[in-house]
Amino acid sequence: MQIKSILAAAALALAAGAPQASVTVFNSAFLAPLPGGPSAGIGLNGFGRNTSLAVALTDAGSLNGAPALVPYFDTWNLGTAGVTPGIYSFSNLLVEAAPGTVFTGVTFNSIDDTGARSTFLFSLNAGGTTALGSGSFTVRASCPIASCVWIDVIGLRPLGTPWGYGGTGTALPIPEPGTWVLFGLGLAGLAAATRRQRQAAQTAAA
Repeated sequence: MQIKSILAAAALALAAGAPQASVTVFNSAFLAPLPGGPSAGIGLNGFGRNTSLAVALTDAGSLNGAPALVPYFDTWNLGTAGVTPGIYSFSNLLVEAAPGTVFTGVTFNSIDDTGARSTFLFSLNAGGTTALGSGSFTVRASCPIASCVWIDVIGLRPLGTPWGYGGTGTALPIPEPGTWVLFGLGLAGLAAATRRQRQAAQTAAA
């Protein structure tokens, strides 16, 4: 998993100026087809952190004397079982922070069939409490590492109080170039057939 370690280090650099944190990896989030067939797209499920008060108090006790805010770095490996391989696009995927939690960087990442990494950065509001992202990503038929689609969430979180964040969204499939060509040929054929029918009708009327 050396590749993911390198990628995680690169994502951490996005949060320049923030204290460093160890990476916590989650494997509970997944992408799943929505009802209505392939054109309906896929939905993001199980993504988000919700730390209870009991855990927060234990955390505060174990870090007695630490600053009020400490850094976190979460990597969410997204399951893609059941998703048709291809290119998909999110539009305005919103991630919101719980009170006291701050984002310093959020990225959506994927690795395509050639091994090339694609990353789109989320825009943060002034307070770092919301992250909004749009971009495309690839779902592969198989992946040689833990996950070829993942989200990195970097920021600061409070000690001694519950904290977290969450988000849901829908990604739509992007047709392959060949699909657009076939679609264009189909429209051209339909237009030609309509033209012939109109000419035949005019000839019959004459």
